Amino acid sequence: MTRVMFDSNALDGILKHQDSERIKASRLEVVRTDAQEDEVAQIRDVFKRNQLMSLFMLGQPVVAPEMPWDASRDLIIGATAARHADILVTDDKLLTAQLAKTAPDLRVLTYKKFRKEFLA
Repeated sequence: MTRVMFDSNALDGILKHQDSERIKASRLEVVRTDAQEDEVAQIRDVFKRNQLMSLFMLGQPVVAPEMPWDASRDLIIGATAARHADILVTDDKLLTAQLAKTAPDLRVLTYKKFRKEFLA
């Protein structure tokens, strides 16, 4: 089974297209880490924050690798995806570029490409 991790920004696409049920029904195993929940918890819009937090129920929790105490959430998410997932779905171009250098075996897709390939 293919393991996929959604960066926090990709959760917006899941909500926008109402894809959570399609993802649950797919042959994908979704994984998540606490860093993602921390990122979403910072959103001031309570309605949006609660919607995004509900999407974490899609995923199985995985442990992030040991990181420096001051590592950014993006770095933690990228390193966790590299260790525990086959695919990271993100619209973050900087993170995508960093992972191309540091985790070349991790497949990184935008939400649009993920949706076209796995939910079409």
